[in-house]
Amino acid sequence: MAKTAKTARPDKHTAEISAPQASQSREAARDAQALHEMEADIAGTAPLETVASREVPMVDVVRLRKSLGMSQERFCSHFGFRLGSVRNWEQGRRLPERPARILLRMIEDDPERVERFLREAY
Repeated sequence: MAKTAKTARPDKHTAEISAPQASQSREAARDAQALHEMEADIAGTAPLETVASREVPMVDVVRLRKSLGMSQERFCSHFGFRLGSVRNWEQGRRLPERPARILLRMIEDDPERVERFLREAY
């Protein structure tokens, strides 16, 4: 004769406890995932977000340069652009390539920070 196991039926008290426990379990899993991601960031093994496909808006180079109170020559020597490139951008003969647009946007957002970086890097 085989014995059959009785299955316990959850009572009202057990059902009330299981919902908070499930919530705590989900929260613990999120915390563990966040910790794992932080450790990967610190170790330098975290996957990088792809930003290369994002479009970088154009910058009004004339307005930017004049807002900084610089001549074309000074702007170029200060930030490392070629004079011919800046002249072409300003006169509408050419558009800055993506890397140049990124640098121009950075200069537009925080010129002092770019200057500080360039001083320290070179």
